[in-house]
Amino acid sequence: MTRPATRIDLRQEAYEVIASATAQHLPQETGGILLGYREDSNVVVTHALVVDGQGASTHRYVRDDVTANALLAAFLAQRAGDDPTGYVGEWHSHPAPSGPSPTDVAAMQATAREYDGPLALLVYAPGGADPFFGLITRRRRWGRVTSKKATVLPPPPRFEELGPLPDGAVRRDGPVFISYRQSDGSPQAESIENLLRAAGLVVWRDRTDLRPGTTTDRLEQALTQGLSAAVLVVTPETVHSDIVRERELPRLLQLDEDPAFSLCIANKTARAGSGAQCDYDAPDRLLRLAPSRTLADKKQSNMLQPSGEREIVRDLLMHRVEQRKSAIRSEDRAFTIRVQTRPVPFAMDAGEDDLHIRIRGASDGRLPSREGLQLLQTTLPLTSDAVYAAGAQTVRVFGGAHLSVALALGAALPETKIGNVEVVDARGALWTSAETGDDPLTSDLHTQLADLEHARTPDGHDRVAIFVSLTPNPDRTAFEQLLHESSDGFAAAATISVAGEDRLDPREAARLSAAAAQQIKGLAARSGRAEVHLAFHGPYTMALLVGRHLNTLRTVVYEWDGATAGGPSYTPALVLEPGVTDGPITKVRLGQ
Repeated sequence: MTRPATRIDLRQEAYEVIASATAQHLPQETGGILLGYREDSNVVVTHALVVDGQGASTHRYVRDDVTANALLAAFLAQRAGDDPTGYVGEWHSHPAPSGPSPTDVAAMQATAREYDGPLALLVYAPGGADPFFGLITRRRRWGRVTSKKATVLPPPPRFEELGPLPDGAVRRDGPVFISYRQSDGSPQAESIENLLRAAGLVVWRDRTDLRPGTTTDRLEQALTQGLSAAVLVVTPETVHSDIVRERELPRLLQLDEDPAFSLCIANKTARAGSGAQCDYDAPDRLLRLAPSRTLADKKQSNMLQPSGEREIVRDLLMHRVEQRKSAIRSEDRAFTIRVQTRPVPFAMDAGEDDLHIRIRGASDGRLPSREGLQLLQTTLPLTSDAVYAAGAQTVRVFGGAHLSVALALGAALPETKIGNVEVVDARGALWTSAETGDDPLTSDLHTQLADLEHARTPDGHDRVAIFVSLTPNPDRTAFEQLLHESSDGFAAAATISVAGEDRLDPREAARLSAAAAQQIKGLAARSGRAEVHLAFHGPYTMALLVGRHLNTLRTVVYEWDGATAGGPSYTPALVLEPGVTDGPITKVRLGQ
């Protein structure tokens, strides 16, 4: 009669401790002690403790006995008096697939001489088909110690095995998926999410887009029903995320096999001894892919450097443009951008637009948020480059935004770089920067200089204040308050307005936007190329078209605020300098 093989039953909690500790320490060995109970000649391992090794290396681990005894005592002190859980053996890792060495066996036999009953030795060597090697050692009669190979029974998989990707899992119009560990990856994920949205990309994020239901089922739907790209955020705590490791990562690697999909790795794990250099081997190690170099051989962005986030945004913008460029050129269609300010954007907002710029609004009041403008400051140069790379002859903008945002977006689409810009208003009317030949010529601009108490600025730097009002019967109260209350004063001030009481005709947009910009430039030139302080009142469509002509000026853009205690006023929002590096927004002044 054949005896059944001796076995070591490894329970889930112990398995996770061993696997995660091994991942964190690779390529060095690590180890510790096993706790559980015995069933005849078999051992059930319910818990595992990690014990630092003395001089651990890639081929050596010797546990610290003092630390091990202290950890064991602390563990047992928390158990009930009738709990059978106790010390049942040792474990350690090997960086390459191999079983217990003769040294390991000898050490285990020495330990077994002091105990009654079987003791287990587990060696965990990730990378092989069967990563666990087991050994049962026990003291027998007359002090003889025997060691016998044991079958290791790991815990059953926590998730069902993934099947092949369904058709339509990759879609060029789909959102960007962000995968991260919530405990320490949430700030980085949120930062990347906000930048991607400000750049014009639609993002799937669990905190806003995960619908009610079983988490794994909803994640599976999101990962298989039309993504265009993904960002895998790798932080030190990623090692403990079974959702990222077992559900999200395998699907992302499958998706990445499609050239229409782009996987970016945001690495925020520092190299040992460095606070600025990331560990490019960490993603494979923490996600238990090591010793393979599945992720190490892919491009990784260093999140410990400010340039890391910009790199991801640029890469994903260019990927999106590359996927859409052929259709744009073959169909000779406009490159479309939708702009909106909304408190909570959703992935379901993804549509046919080439880019969908979302700026988070302020929590209260009508002004844009300082954070939103700062995001736009970072992303607008990247968005501008992406639009130019598409090679479209026309850019068409939908939606609506604060006037400071419209002026900034216009400055990012300058006449020197983009041939024609069209803006569609809420009624569906088209306002274009190109002359169409049907201009009714019913409106004209008039410039009126203002009388100032001080003709020069106290600090000697020339500044001109200009109020552009493209609506009938403009209210100059807030602008006059700006002139009166400015501590630095202005060298000159003027109002540019339209005559008459009729609303602007969209067909006049090209002529009037160019004329308004020309008058602004002329006023600045007469004061020695002065810094322009611009208070704009009118349709956002015209603000965007005027903004694209201000490429030679330094312009401080103001937002109208009707919520101040002293009545409506103009508040400086941002500084535009389209002709400099990292422009067009060079400074956010709102909230200073």
